[in-house]
Amino acid sequence: MRKQLYGSLALVLIAVLCTGSPAVATIPYGSLSAGIPGGVGPGLAAPSIVPGKEYSHDVDQETLAPGGIADPQQVIAWDGSGGVADGIDYTGTRPSYTPEDDVDALANRRDHLFKQLIASDDTVDMAHLIFSHDDMISIYPPTAPPGSGVLPLPFAVPSGTPPGITLVSGKVIGGAGELSYEKAFAFSPLSDQGLWAKQPDINAMPRPRDVDGVEVWGPEPAFKADANKYSLNVDFMSGTSVWNYPTGTPYISQATIAAAVTSLLGPFPPTAVLPFPDFIDGTDAINLDALMVQDIIVGDDADDTFDRDPTGGIGDRIIFSIRQIIDPLDPTGYYATGSELFVLDASTGPTGTTFLRHGGHLWDKAYALSDLALPPALVGGHAVIDINAIEAISQEVVPEPTSVLLLVVAGLGFVLTRRRPS
Repeated sequence: MRKQLYGSLALVLIAVLCTGSPAVATIPYGSLSAGIPGGVGPGLAAPSIVPGKEYSHDVDQETLAPGGIADPQQVIAWDGSGGVADGIDYTGTRPSYTPEDDVDALANRRDHLFKQLIASDDTVDMAHLIFSHDDMISIYPPTAPPGSGVLPLPFAVPSGTPPGITLVSGKVIGGAGELSYEKAFAFSPLSDQGLWAKQPDINAMPRPRDVDGVEVWGPEPAFKADANKYSLNVDFMSGTSVWNYPTGTPYISQATIAAAVTSLLGPFPPTAVLPFPDFIDGTDAINLDALMVQDIIVGDDADDTFDRDPTGGIGDRIIFSIRQIIDPLDPTGYYATGSELFVLDASTGPTGTTFLRHGGHLWDKAYALSDLALPPALVGGHAVIDINAIEAISQEVVPEPTSVLLLVVAGLGFVLTRRRPS
């Protein structure tokens, strides 16, 4: 019975992944000014002005072919107005692991606004969190509620708006092919969430079904390599959860991520399982799928190693999430909802892992269950979204000096042209 159910679920997943968009012409990547995060505040910089944006699609796609075709390890650059271009392709860059797995998390070694995203006992978060969530999750129908021991069913989360995804909290966020936000608690009420980038903002043709990795604040044009930390689809296959680019060496092992997660969520239950993309049990099921990085320790090969601070201070850090892991015997239905956000510091190691504090709350399992669940009327049962991409933005964008100079030159040219005698 279990094998038959697994087979049925796999067929449903394959059907969803193979449902393609009509063959339409991709809109070319447009011009965008380079810049860095500007002033913080309650506002959100629009997708069309935030520079250096890249995303990973599930499954990975290239943009050269009309309508996009599957291309494992290909990242897409997007301008925020619907235009796209092929970005980094990690294929062939890892000497020790060559399989063509899909990419499912993106970051830069020194992600902008990393520190401003994290609240602590004596600071409040100042940057806004942006995130996406998976298009495939598990639901527990009324006939087989959590704790009954019956495996849940797969559910395809809508990809786009309107009308958006309404959570049990009443907040309306974007679909699986969009990017949502949670505003910084320094400027906004508790857990203030909404839609940041719609499907046609990210890729007008074809619209994304599942954005499963995002990186912003890179150079322009965004197909210049900026996502130099990334994760692949199933971490235990390689033993690595985060990879370096372009060296192709491991940055953080899957065992380290598993130890960090179990330090907060407890020992991995024998009844828990990772249902997508395949049924995996044990700690092999702990699979990183969202990522931000702050690599700050200077030393030999510092950018490619996850280093402690030799003076005992804060070391290299990451913020990450993992895929949703079901547990039919757990009263909540999950070992991990997939929407917990963890902060791992190389100086304290896995045992010092904490939940991200942002938006006036901890991004822990209790918050996910209470605020990130989907209404029973939508899913026909009990289900929680699975966050699979994270980044940070500010209220404003400051143009880089070269961009400002170009604007000044253009302005002078306009003035001189107007003053030229007829």
